[in-house]
Amino acid sequence: MSTSTTVDQRSIGELLLDADYQARKLLLDVDGADAAAMLRTWGEVVQAAGDLWSSLPSTPYVSPLDGATMQRLETMSQAQHRAQLARDWPGDGPPDERLLGMAENLQRAAELAAGPGRRVTPRSPAAYDDLDAARMRVMHTLYVGAHAVGVAVHQHVNEVRATVSRHASDRETRDIPRGQDAATRLAAFEQLAGGFVGNRFSHVMAGEHYTPPTGTGRLHQALVSWDIQAHRTLAVTPSAPNLHLAAGTQAMIATASTAILDAAATAGRVNGEDYQHRLAPALAANQQSWAKAANRWGTLSSRGERADPALVHAANEVRAAVHEIAFDHTRWATPDVMAGRIDLAEAAATVQQAMIAGAELACVHRDIAEREPDLTGSARTIAAWSREAGIDDEIALISPGDVYANRAVKLPDLIRQALVADAEQLIDVSEATMAVAGALADVSRRESAPAPGRPQCRSEERDPVRIPAPGRPPTASR
Repeated sequence: MSTSTTVDQRSIGELLLDADYQARKLLLDVDGADAAAMLRTWGEVVQAAGDLWSSLPSTPYVSPLDGATMQRLETMSQAQHRAQLARDWPGDGPPDERLLGMAENLQRAAELAAGPGRRVTPRSPAAYDDLDAARMRVMHTLYVGAHAVGVAVHQHVNEVRATVSRHASDRETRDIPRGQDAATRLAAFEQLAGGFVGNRFSHVMAGEHYTPPTGTGRLHQALVSWDIQAHRTLAVTPSAPNLHLAAGTQAMIATASTAILDAAATAGRVNGEDYQHRLAPALAANQQSWAKAANRWGTLSSRGERADPALVHAANEVRAAVHEIAFDHTRWATPDVMAGRIDLAEAAATVQQAMIAGAELACVHRDIAEREPDLTGSARTIAAWSREAGIDDEIALISPGDVYANRAVKLPDLIRQALVADAEQLIDVSEATMAVAGALADVSRRESAPAPGRPQCRSEERDPVRIPAPGRPPTASR
């Protein structure tokens, strides 16, 4: 793991936007197995949100009911925490790293809001609007986050119901009433936060302060720093959480590249025909391949494993740099908005370089999957994949204790082969994207740069392995 120290340079607004973004992303990726860890961590998110809320200056337009809503939410969260302690459920265990990241964003924002020089009285309508937007962003994060935790708890209860017999003991069924109680509390929390948000979210967020970027320097530096840190981290600690974060960030970079290049093509800063018919399809395939890799490594990550903090910091800065250019309060910015912020030709060249660098990072993923002897994954995930492939736990060298505790265990050969095949496909797609990106004509320049060469990272031919959908086992072709 990297030992470098990093200081989060993001503003309060950027931290809040990222917390909200992470909440939305979380809602798309929860299941019953997440319930226990999420319940352990949810209180930290609410506490951090409450600390931030109390650190923000008041304005003449803030209703006393707004402050009362946050106080009620904090009280409800504390009551739920006491109930969990009294019932010893979900008990001790690892936190949910995604919720922990949201809590850290909110806590960092609270520290900035309460820092030196921050205790000032806002006097302009624009400042009032910005504070209202900050509070709305906090409440929306809690609203979406509570729904995500509730979905996980409901799924957990349904899974327990489906697995216990009619004559099961109280010990076997105790998760059902405890889960139902937690779900009821979360539903009340969600509705209270949702009542604050109502249908005002877009209107209030329109008043959020925005500081235009000074060129594309931040985006360029963020992408370069990300590429360097990803290589450093994966060279020292090639773990499933680090691979998950690396792949997920590459997928986000591909999405952002699509938005920026689309704007550049619309503005005539890159060749529209080349973009529309060649690069756009390649970027879509690239994003899907990296997202698939992120899903795979995320599923293999054991509960409680954390990604390298330096890698997390680099990923955070990439998201902030992208949002600064390509995001407009609550949605992706239109081409006209982006064109008014930056030189789109420069931005296109920057993301073009990122796509080229991504092809080499795909090679790193393949090398780790193929050669890293100590690569581990979640025992439950590996056991599930192995059983569906016709391999029992004894042959796969997975003990019942490992599965019950969901420990990190070494990858069986069949799982490793599937990961290698995944990475080979990722390389193919990344090479295709690199080739198109390298040849993309920038019409703002009189001379076009030569296309870069292909990365020499191909491995020898091997028997093909069919790649299952996430959660499905790999099977060898015959």
